Amino acid sequence: MTDTSTRPARDSATRWERTSPLQTLAELLLGLSFAATTAFGGYAAATGHLAVLAQAAGIVFLVTLTCVLVAWFRAVEREEAPRTTVDPIALVDAEYRR
Repeated sequence: MTDTSTRPARDSATRWERTSPLQTLAELLLGLSFAATTAFGGYAAATGHLAVLAQAAGIVFLVTLTCVLVAWFRAVEREEAPRTTVDPIALVDAEYRR
């Protein structure tokens, strides 16, 4: 038997539970577009055909990569931001009252 009265409760959900379906779709599209870019690019290099599909898949990959990276960096900024629930005006007022 485990004593859970002294253990802190799990305070937040895991990363996957906090991820929106749109972000999950973008990350999956990133992987699929990378696979398509390399496959079509390799085929185009070997045979000289389907170069347009390789370029289109490359564009989709770069756009998706940019969107995913921006979402990841914004999430990191939100996690690192100080979590103050105190009103900033109240802090200034308290400083002047000293």
